[in-house]
Amino acid sequence: MTMSEPNKILILGNGPCAHSIAEDILAKGDEIIIAVKENDADFPSLGEKAEILTGTTLLSCRGAVGNFNLTLIRNGERISRISANIIIAEEAVRKPNFSLYGLSPSSNIISLSRIRELLSDASDREDGLSKMRKIAFLTGLARESNPVILEEIMRYSLDLQPFNIQTYILTKNLKVGENKLEALYRRTKDAGAVYIKFTDTLPEIRCSEDGSVTLLFNDEIMRKKFSLKLDMLVADETISPSDYAGKLAAIFEIDTDINGFVQADNVHRVSVFTNRKGILVAGPSRSVQSPKDEAADTGNAVLSSLNLRSDSFVQTEDKAEINSGLCARCLTCYRSCPYRAIAIADSIVVMPEACEQCGICAAVCPGRAITIKGLTRDEISSQMVNSVPREQETFVPFLVAFCCKRSASQAGELASCMGHPLPQSLNIIKVPCAGGISHDHIFSALDKADGVLILTCHEGNCHSEYGNLYATKRAEQITNLLSNTGFEKERIAVRTLASNMAKEFAEITDDFEKKIIELGPGRSEK
Repeated sequence: MTMSEPNKILILGNGPCAHSIAEDILAKGDEIIIAVKENDADFPSLGEKAEILTGTTLLSCRGAVGNFNLTLIRNGERISRISANIIIAEEAVRKPNFSLYGLSPSSNIISLSRIRELLSDASDREDGLSKMRKIAFLTGLARESNPVILEEIMRYSLDLQPFNIQTYILTKNLKVGENKLEALYRRTKDAGAVYIKFTDTLPEIRCSEDGSVTLLFNDEIMRKKFSLKLDMLVADETISPSDYAGKLAAIFEIDTDINGFVQADNVHRVSVFTNRKGILVAGPSRSVQSPKDEAADTGNAVLSSLNLRSDSFVQTEDKAEINSGLCARCLTCYRSCPYRAIAIADSIVVMPEACEQCGICAAVCPGRAITIKGLTRDEISSQMVNSVPREQETFVPFLVAFCCKRSASQAGELASCMGHPLPQSLNIIKVPCAGGISHDHIFSALDKADGVLILTCHEGNCHSEYGNLYATKRAEQITNLLSNTGFEKERIAVRTLASNMAKEFAEITDDFEKKIIELGPGRSEK
C-alpha cells in the first residue's frame, strides 16, 4: 500500500479533456496522479512527470479538500493515495438511437459515430462513400435534438459535399441558438443540404432486401406525399455519462443532474464546481459538450484546481462545531449536509475545510448539539430590534425578514440603493443560507415581530442545493402547528428572490406589510 504527497492533483479520465488538463497542470509546475480504467491508456506527452495508474478504479474516498484519502483498485490490488483535490474528466458514452426509430443497424443504416469513421479514414471514404448519392440524417425526431449532435450532423453534411452526395436532414425542433450554429445552418443550406421538418407526423422508414432505404412522408408545407430512396440512413445518438462516472458520483457523494451527469443543474456550480469543495468536474463528465466547450472546461478546471491548493485554506471560527457531550450520534447532520463536511470517526465531527457555514446541520440537529457563530438563537434574537416605537396611534407592523446572503440580502441592499420604498419597521437578518433558519429562529422571531418573512433563493439556485426547500418546509410545519391555536397563517410567508431582484424585493415586503396591517398586531402585543 503506497501513499502519495497530499499536494498532488488526482485526475480521473482518459479522454482528450483529461489529457489537456494533465498537460496544463504539469506546465504550471504542479504534480498529478492520473487514474484510468483502461489498461492500454497512453499519455506519451506526460513522460515521467506524472504518476499514471492504468487499469485503476476508485473504491472509496475519505477526507476533505487539501487532504483526500483515496482507496483504489489497480489490476486487482488495493492501493492508497492522497490528493489535495480531484478532477473528474471521464468520457461520456454514445448510444445510437436505432431503437427509437424502429431500425436495426446494417451497412446502409449506420450511426453518427460510424459516418465520422467513414469520413476520417481515407480507404473508407473511397470505398464506402464514392458510390453514394443520397444520405439522410435523422435527428431529434424521437426526442429533443441536442445542439452538439446537430452541429456534428451539419459539419458531416458539409464534409460529404465533395463526394457529390445530396444530404437530407430530418428533424423536428431545429435548435440553432448555440454559438455560430445559425451561420453553420445557413452554410449547409447554401451547400445544398435539404432540411425536412416534422411537427405532427413522422416519416415511415422502409428497408428493402437489396439494402436500400426508402422514406415515406408528408411534406407539411406543401401538403404532399413524398417518397425518398436513400443509399444510406444515419441515426443520431444519445450522449450520456458513463456508468463509471455514475459510480464516481456515488462514491464522492456528488449531486448529479436529471440525466446523471456529475454536476447538479445549479448556477452556483458553474462552470466546473460540485457540491464538494475540492472535487471538480470537467468536459463530458458534467454535460454534453462540443470540442470548444471542452477546451473552455480545461482552462477553468486547471485554474480552479490550482486555486484550491491546500496551503490556501484558512480555518475560521465561524465553521460549524459539534458538542460531543450533546451529540446522540443520530447522523441527521451527516445525512443532511449538502457539502459532505461531516465525518464519522470516534465521534461525529465537522471537517472545517469542507464546511460552507450554511447552517443546515445546526438547524436539523434534534439535540441542539451543533453551533455556528452568528446563527445561535441568542445571536439571531439580538438582531431583532424594532426601530419604530410601539407607543403611537397608527399601527406600524414590526417585520422580521430572514434573507439569504447570496440572494435576498443582496436584493434588499440593491433596493435600498435604488431608492425603492421599504417598510418602515423592516428588520433584515442575513443568514448564510435559508436552510440554516431553524424552528427556534422562527419561533424567536414570532415572539417579537408581527410578521415573519423568509426570503430564499429560487428552487435550483440554492448554493446548498436544498436550503430553500428546508426553510419552506419548516415554515409550513410551524404555520400548520399554530393554526390550531388561532394563529393567522399569513403572518409567516416564504418567497424566492435572486440577488438582482431589487424591485421585487420592495414589492414583496410592501405587500407583506399591507397584509400584516390588515391582520393587526401580533399575539405578543395582544
